[in-house]
Amino acid sequence: MMSLLPLPDREIRLVPIMMCASVLWFSTSCDAKNRNATPTSTFERPEKSQAPRFIPYELLVKFKNGIAQERIESILKDSRIDVIGVIQRGRLYHVRILDDRSVESAITQLTSYQEIEYAEPNYRYEMQK
Repeated sequence: MMSLLPLPDREIRLVPIMMCASVLWFSTSCDAKNRNATPTSTFERPEKSQAPRFIPYELLVKFKNGIAQERIESILKDSRIDVIGVIQRGRLYHVRILDDRSVESAITQLTSYQEIEYAEPNYRYEMQK
């Protein structure tokens, strides 16, 4: 059986000093950059400014096949909507709402016409880095 040898006086006094120094170092190094910061979870994502998910007052409107150009123009004029651009051979329109209606209310109005296949916001897309 192994016997424990007594520690010299100097080493006995050094152990509590080293323990106190370790505790002090550990407690101050945990948040060395900002000591007044409130604790945050490491799982929280940093908040970035939230840009709108879609461009305000802009829509994409797709008309069904076989709708006459005059009827398309009439629907858009009655809905107080201006054409920005035409896509897909005259079936898909990039449009702007001419009054202060919300995108959602303009979509509701447009989709009430049987000639419209769909209407949706002009969504913003970002490439992931």
